[in-house]
Amino acid sequence: ARLFNRLTISAEWYKRVTKDMLLAYPLAMSTGFLSYNKNIGNMQNTGFEITIGGDIMTNKDFRWTLTWMGSTVKNKVLNLANKPEITSGNYIIKEGEVLNSFYLPRAAGVDPATGYQLYWVWDTATDGTRSDPYISADKTKAAACRVIVGDRMPDLYGSINNDFKLFNVIDLSVLCTYSIGGKILDGLYGNLLDPLYQGNALSSHLKRAWQKPGDITDIPLPQLGANMQTSDRNLTNASYFSIKNVTLGYSLPKKWMSKIGVESIRISAVADNIMLFSYLKGMNPQFNFSGGTDYVYTPTRSISLGLDITF
Repeated sequence: ARLFNRLTISAEWYKRVTKDMLLAYPLAMSTGFLSYNKNIGNMQNTGFEITIGGDIMTNKDFRWTLTWMGSTVKNKVLNLANKPEITSGNYIIKEGEVLNSFYLPRAAGVDPATGYQLYWVWDTATDGTRSDPYISADKTKAAACRVIVGDRMPDLYGSINNDFKLFNVIDLSVLCTYSIGGKILDGLYGNLLDPLYQGNALSSHLKRAWQKPGDITDIPLPQLGANMQTSDRNLTNASYFSIKNVTLGYSLPKKWMSKIGVESIRISAVADNIMLFSYLKGMNPQFNFSGGTDYVYTPTRSISLGLDITF
């Protein structure tokens, strides 16, 4: 739709079914292999994609155009052939659930008396019947009491682009991207909270860790090499806002160009990956919908200059 010769709106709904997904099919340990790749999965994605663009201000000396894009995605595994679920580490692929959902114990806070991490656990009888959940500091029992505790899929993600034109010679473009919702399992942050070895780098959040009986906190007593059981306390908000690109240009006036026999000359400066605002400083959740982040290459911040001449 185009309204008032100023506002443009585009909205789409999509439904995509992917069949015969290639997944790691688990094998018995006795075979000597953990899994093999097999085409066994069907998956469905549905959602909306909306674009709204508007001329915020227009006159002969100044023009400002704003474009907002937003997308949603609802993911569901439809079936996995003859195996209703596949677990891999802290993740699970299960029929009716989001692909690579987090499969972890639920944390129950920190014991004020000992500083140990507590978990919600249950006992399982020989017939498979579960007892009512109760709180325990037993890491082994917690590892056996895992449930689906969320996924990486955001509620809304997209971009915001601002284009400015001043006196028909200066142009400025600012592109930002964002994502709202979803969780991420940051392995680096977990390692900074639960040191594995002497000399391990530590998170500044350990300043609020348990120190003495009676302390009420969300971070347990740091113990070297304790191998803390990963739980939903290790999940982090994956929302972010990023200033991806800023481009500033100056086009020499047309009357100057006619005197030297050139159609146009434009001088520009381009900056990429300028700034990222996320829940944890240093965490970059931009390029990962699979659920976790670790040691990876991140886009470098760069600034470049350009000169365009058209004859």
